Amino acid sequence: MIKRNLFILSFLLFLIGVLSAQEPISKVDSTVGWYKDTKFGMFVHFDVRGDKSKFNPNNLDTDEWVRIAKEAGMKYIVPTTHQSSHIIMWDSKVSTMDVTDVTPFRQPYLKELSESCKAEGLKMGAYFAIADPGNPLYNEPDVGGEIRPYVDYLHAVIKELCEMHEPILLWFDASRRFRAAEAKPLLRQQDMIDMLHTYGTISNSRLGDDDAQQYVDYLTMNDNMAPDFNLGMLWESAVTITKDGSWHFKSKDAALRSTKDLLHRLINAAGNGGNLLLNVGPDQNGVIPKNMQDRLKEVGDWLAINGEAIYGTQAGPYPHQISWGSISQRKDKENTILYLNVVDWPQSGKFTLYGLHNKVLKASLLATDQEISFKSIQENNIITFDIPKKQPGKFVSVIKVVIENEPIMDQDFVQLTDGKVLMEAYNAQIHDLELIQNKPSKAIDMKMVTVPQKGEGIMPGRGMTVIGFDKKGQALSWDLKVYQPGDYDVMVVSHVTKGEAWKVDGKLKATIAGQSVESQLSDFKRLETITMPHYLELYSKIGKVKLENAGAYTLNLEVASDFLSEKPKIKGVVLIPTKDRGKQ
Repeated sequence: MIKRNLFILSFLLFLIGVLSAQEPISKVDSTVGWYKDTKFGMFVHFDVRGDKSKFNPNNLDTDEWVRIAKEAGMKYIVPTTHQSSHIIMWDSKVSTMDVTDVTPFRQPYLKELSESCKAEGLKMGAYFAIADPGNPLYNEPDVGGEIRPYVDYLHAVIKELCEMHEPILLWFDASRRFRAAEAKPLLRQQDMIDMLHTYGTISNSRLGDDDAQQYVDYLTMNDNMAPDFNLGMLWESAVTITKDGSWHFKSKDAALRSTKDLLHRLINAAGNGGNLLLNVGPDQNGVIPKNMQDRLKEVGDWLAINGEAIYGTQAGPYPHQISWGSISQRKDKENTILYLNVVDWPQSGKFTLYGLHNKVLKASLLATDQEISFKSIQENNIITFDIPKKQPGKFVSVIKVVIENEPIMDQDFVQLTDGKVLMEAYNAQIHDLELIQNKPSKAIDMKMVTVPQKGEGIMPGRGMTVIGFDKKGQALSWDLKVYQPGDYDVMVVSHVTKGEAWKVDGKLKATIAGQSVESQLSDFKRLETITMPHYLELYSKIGKVKLENAGAYTLNLEVASDFLSEKPKIKGVVLIPTKDRGKQ
């Protein structure tokens, strides 16, 4: 008996030793995991603007803000706590220019908002603008002068914010004073991140414009922009609910983005490894306008039915742009569920998915759980689903597909259900005129997404384009797979700022399957885009090619003559079946 008890005791001690040797999940790892799963949050731009003596919102009800966010399906709220005005939005002991010092407003609304969030299971973050022209310690870059005292102040005030209000994330903005390489170290990014992480708080990339995430935890895209393919990193798109891009309240009747637009952005984020932070601007009394509430409710109603395709999912197995919507995924024991989030529903009654190698076990409409039949040609990796000709839901409909094991999908550019092949320039193989030491071969690997930086040859540009592609002999290339033989128009897609004329004068040559077509870039067609609303996508037809067989190809796009005037911003290339010309 004694021996048996000693054996049990020894075994228990062994188990304790094994468990204690395992690394516990850190606070920050837990926060990052939570952030990845949430997908959708509310941005609130509300702070002192105009006459400080009149700032005294008398109807600010944080419970109401949280109710609206929760009804919309949002999981966190990020209010502005400092907006480059030298006025802190809480009763601060560090700053003498807080809201209680300079306005009649005495409500501790950040503390109340934090408590309202906790009561309803939401998290609260905090927006904080680093630039502070009203602060005598702060100097803009062209002024010169010592900046270190301001950085000391910044670190102290952020520490106070964390201790008083426990934000789950810090949404930094306006790092312009620290944009130059020699100025970045002055911001003490590592010290800031180390301090935030002790509270389990994460930071976005606008802390010193850290696109490569050398210090920070996730990437914030340019305002109202998002990638429409997988960047391979955690990112967030901050978007205004208003069409005109205004962050603060302007009018209770302001025109809003459509529900379909907002849901398109949400499924794009979920399918490409990002989050959507949707902004509202309460009025001067702290009330979120009724039209914004109604629009958010429509988004929430969709999520109440289709949220399974969003919350807690991972980016889909196909890393490139998808014309009809997006794919998100989650594990289901030893199998995987793919969610085909369809914005442009095919009217043919057929939906074809190319390039998936796994066996399909079941397919259904997520909203109704109605099973749909499918035909699988596994040797060719083609699956065709029989879908209703009429879209079964409003705005976006989801096809739920259960597949065997982990998903295996072609990583080359494959044909989509509408017959197109979309090839983004960010993922093209770069062929500079000369070898440039230590330069990655793809723009996506340069990790320069929001802040342009100088570089030689073909480089990343704003709006997920490439620039510097303007000298004869330079080239981009893509490996692709075509499943439908036939004639294709080769369309080069460029970005042009809205309202701008098209003045480029160079020529491009496309080569595929031994055929070359060449043309000057033309203003063939301009299209609005959801993910890059500051720009129009400009389609230029380079020519027509015949692909006689299904299979793998390489498309090479070369500069045939120098661009001497305006330089193009290349978004990518699209192959469009000739019979569908005009539908791109």
